[in-house]
Amino acid sequence: MSVVYKINGKEMSRAEFNKTPAKELGAPMGANTYRGHDPLMSDGIGCMKSQVPEMREVIRKHGIKGVTVQDSGRLEITSRQGRKDILRVRGMVDQDGGYGDTY
Repeated sequence: MSVVYKINGKEMSRAEFNKTPAKELGAPMGANTYRGHDPLMSDGIGCMKSQVPEMREVIRKHGIKGVTVQDSGRLEITSRQGRKDILRVRGMVDQDGGYGDTY
């Protein structure tokens, strides 16, 4: 397997790539995914212990998939779509949500 180094469509050697200033490289491509083996655990979107039954009912009522409430009130999120949905239901907005790639 060979690695091809490109910046703005221009192919270059590894040495040229390494010499390129960081500001020309742009933002790194990253993945912000949540899965069953690596869920997002959120206290901030969650609820108090006394509200766990109510939160579970809200998730069920709205058919939100990929979000479960732990007995502590903390949310376990395994889906970006589920994160988007629970935030919407709770009246919250994540300015860095990346909602364009939800499924």
